[in-house]
Amino acid sequence: MFYNGNVLEPVLHQRRLRILSIFLATFFFILVSRVWYLQILRGSFFKEKSEKQRIRVQRVLSPRGEFVDRQERTLVDTKPGFNVTLTLEDAQDLDQSLERLSQLVNIPEVELRGKIETARANGIRRFQMIRLLSNVDWPTVALLEAHQMDLGGISVSPEPLRNYRFDGLFAHAFGYMGEINGAELGREAFSEYRMGDVIGKTGLEKGLERYLKGVDGSRQVEVNSLGRIIQEMAEHSPVPGSRIVLTVDYDIQHSLEEAFGDGSGAGVVLNPNTGDILAMVSRPSYDPNVFSGGIPAEKWKELTADEQHPLTNKAISGQYAPGSVFKIVMAVAALEERAITPQELVYCRGYTKFGGRRFRCWKRRGHGKMDLHRALVQSCDVYFYEVGQRLGIDKIAEHAENLGLNRPTGIDLEGEKPGLIPTRAWKKKTRNEPWYPGENLNAAIGQGFILVTPIQLANLVAAIANGGTVYRPQLVKRVENYRGEVLKEFASEVRYDAPLSAKTLHLVTQALEGVVSEKRGTGGRVRMKGIRVAGKTGTAQVVRMKQDEEESEDVPEKFRDHALFAAFAPVDDPEIAVAIIVEHGGHGGSAAAPIAGKVLERHFRKTGRLPELDQGKAKTPVERAEGRRAVMAGGREN
Repeated sequence: MFYNGNVLEPVLHQRRLRILSIFLATFFFILVSRVWYLQILRGSFFKEKSEKQRIRVQRVLSPRGEFVDRQERTLVDTKPGFNVTLTLEDAQDLDQSLERLSQLVNIPEVELRGKIETARANGIRRFQMIRLLSNVDWPTVALLEAHQMDLGGISVSPEPLRNYRFDGLFAHAFGYMGEINGAELGREAFSEYRMGDVIGKTGLEKGLERYLKGVDGSRQVEVNSLGRIIQEMAEHSPVPGSRIVLTVDYDIQHSLEEAFGDGSGAGVVLNPNTGDILAMVSRPSYDPNVFSGGIPAEKWKELTADEQHPLTNKAISGQYAPGSVFKIVMAVAALEERAITPQELVYCRGYTKFGGRRFRCWKRRGHGKMDLHRALVQSCDVYFYEVGQRLGIDKIAEHAENLGLNRPTGIDLEGEKPGLIPTRAWKKKTRNEPWYPGENLNAAIGQGFILVTPIQLANLVAAIANGGTVYRPQLVKRVENYRGEVLKEFASEVRYDAPLSAKTLHLVTQALEGVVSEKRGTGGRVRMKGIRVAGKTGTAQVVRMKQDEEESEDVPEKFRDHALFAAFAPVDDPEIAVAIIVEHGGHGGSAAAPIAGKVLERHFRKTGRLPELDQGKAKTPVERAEGRRAVMAGGREN
């Protein structure tokens, strides 16, 4: 059958129309379905995502907790600061932004890029801020704000900065702050921290981090396409960190720092009845404020390369030969072991012979006949050489440990060293050598292998002062929240009671008082009218000198003797103990004792035992003469 074109044409049009209708119906079905999916099924999700492009939640850092002294005077708080940050999500042209920032702040672009790469390596997200610069000054803030159109993704962010009100005062006790690193971020203790956060790196700042941190707040802000804030929409205020009430006394600390001057060394002042530390100094010091906003590389290099180790807390980690201060231990050991009686006399002719060698006394002409009291007062070496021979090193070590040496004191600061009191077993184990009898003589005057820290010496004299109790020194009294509620109290902690008889303590204390009060005592520079002070001077060799060699001004400073002094007062009712070590200072009576004297004087003026001085009044000739006589009474000792 044949059909012409006129018959088939309507059929084809109808078929094409049906196909087109099906296609259009399918298209509109897909379109409506997609609209339904986006608007109805997923509408809330995409609405939230859209809002996030316009509204951001920013973290508001909490102010770090304050440090106050025992009288609640503020020592450390926070101050407003500004950081320059980058949000990668807002940086439409990162290269241009970094180039312009580098030009404005005069910092190499490669340094800025290094910080970005470090942040990326630590998992920073594109919407999170990367800190490029810390603690920028007002002129820089103004400059960057004026050029914000050229700095896409870069903004100035406020941040509370640590403020150490008295610069280097208390620096080693507080420690310093630093930016958290990748290794620290991986620890559970820092799970709530972010890259760029600043944490305590040393000292109390580190040890009390969990109390000082506080709880961060947040704020909702509307931003434009460049990430600039248009308006603030809502804010949740941060919770400040806890307030730390310390045991330290600003007045005592200041007097100790001032008395040290430019000297190098360390000093510790504590309450012998509680173990509370009233002052702690390590010199030279540093200003922890330079760490608050990120320390410049050149400044860090300067501090770490300094041969006097300003970053080291010498009060707890400096280990020194105690010199004649160790004779306190020797006197206690001799009496407790009955190696010598208080009345027994030992003749000092300026030296003693042992093993074919002369061991000299600091007084070349000798002291003559010495009993225990006079030997301590005048610091006679020959007397204690004899005591050392009779006791032997193991008995010496036993009594030294009873008084807190050869072990850390337990203070809540990282880096404390234990010192060293040798024994026969120690030398065999560490050096594979026997203990030689002649080494007992060096040990008897605090030389040889013996090492102590300043805080151990303070604890030693405190134990003599309080009747034999060895406390754990502490720097913190309590922790309070921002409302003043006590979160934690730190009570005095007795570590143990040294097995000392009352008779031994009485005899040793009498002799130590004589060191300060008697005419031939070596600690005359600490003498104060109306205050009974007990103390012991010491001088410790840094390098061994020949028996007939005297230290002179020609000896380089780094090889000169260390000067030491340890004391407590009042003798009848002790309330303060102090230990001072002046590196390369020479003699304890002339270099270390005057420092301790100023600290004791400040304490007793403050407590009313001595009248306050009129700072504006010049000394009269009589007062100056009395001062010269006090200096001359100090004498020279080893």
